Amino acid sequence: MTRRQWLLQLGEGAALIGWSGIDLSAAEFPPGVYLASREHLAHALAGHPTLAGGETELVELRAAGFQPAFFSTEQYRAILQLTGLLLGEAPEAPVVREIAEWIDLTVSEAAAIRAAARALSPAHRTLAVHHYGADAVRKLEDFDAQQVMREGLEWLDAEGRRRYGRAFQPLENAEQVAILQTLSENPATGHAGTRLFVYMKERVVHGFYTSRAGLEELGYRGNAYYVSPPGCEHLYG
Repeated sequence: MTRRQWLLQLGEGAALIGWSGIDLSAAEFPPGVYLASREHLAHALAGHPTLAGGETELVELRAAGFQPAFFSTEQYRAILQLTGLLLGEAPEAPVVREIAEWIDLTVSEAAAIRAAARALSPAHRTLAVHHYGADAVRKLEDFDAQQVMREGLEWLDAEGRRRYGRAFQPLENAEQVAILQTLSENPATGHAGTRLFVYMKERVVHGFYTSRAGLEELGYRGNAYYVSPPGCEHLYG
């Protein structure tokens, strides 16, 4: 198993090594705690060529016939709409599709990630706690993203029918926004709808600001530096 395959299997950018459910003798690194390489960010924005299977390989949008790994077709359409509404973009926008596909992938792998975290040996769990913090490790062990998404989408459909007589996905844009606005204004209620809204908002923000479009919006340039501080040229020349 290569480093890339291992990181893809565990997902979420965090690899907690020491899971008894996999043969670690095939791994290319010793037991410990690792983070996915972020060197691809600079390569992507600098326009450098990338090799398939390499650490700097870029994610490409799949064809129009994309089949979600976790969501049903109808649920995935709702995820596209939610992602677009949270970004202020149309559901068919490339960045919306990219983020929605990533959300589907991470949710589909959530159960395996939780099982891996729960199967850590005491020593490796202690290492993970010292590196990531106890709250982050407990979230990996306990948070059920699949349940949050499943129950949240059911809540959205029920709320759409209650308000407008239709499920969420076929509602008009203004009607969908009204439902999300209610969730945004009452995040502490803790029901299935707000849990979905909080999780989706975090995923969409994370997905956008690690996408090409988000990094360009931030003006991220990787390992670049200024000869002098911007705006202070009169001091440094």
